[in-house]
Amino acid sequence: MYDCLMKNKDTKHVKDEQLEAAKRESQERSRALVRSGARTQESMFLIPPEIAKSITITHRSTEF
Repeated sequence: MYDCLMKNKDTKHVKDEQLEAAKRESQERSRALVRSGARTQESMFLIPPEIAKSITITHRSTEF
């Protein structure tokens, strides 16, 4: 049983490395687009600044 758990752990590590590699590739493509002038740095944000500035966050409770 322990061998099975170790194999899963090793597989997870490999998947993490693959995800990190894909993330780095995506980041480099985005940076290249910004450097070339095809996109602005602000256009790469997940939430556009004009929307983020207009958002109001309301908490249901102040007791944490």
